[in-house]
Amino acid sequence: MHPTRSVEARRDPQAWQTALDRALAAHESEDALAHYPHVAFAFPSSSPNPYSGDYPLLNYRELKEWATTRGWRVRPAPERAPAGEKYSPPVRFTRGKAWSSH
Repeated sequence: MHPTRSVEARRDPQAWQTALDRALAAHESEDALAHYPHVAFAFPSSSPNPYSGDYPLLNYRELKEWATTRGWRVRPAPERAPAGEKYSPPVRFTRGKAWSSH
């Protein structure tokens, strides 16, 4: 892929959202993890990311609204973050019905 196209692809939140939607639809368990940068590209915040120039901050409000309409709940999964990545932990998606007992 041409470098310019790669940069443009990273800036297309709709394409990232579509990919995330497909991945979650294909996921058969009640719980799924997504890498923070992947979700941040799908739901970028308008604020600059003070921790990384490689990917945007994640707009959790937009992500939660989007996920809720698809039957998922979301929350950070800091316990699954690799060493040195405490500011960009994976995002846990849990099917909404699994939360009904809480």
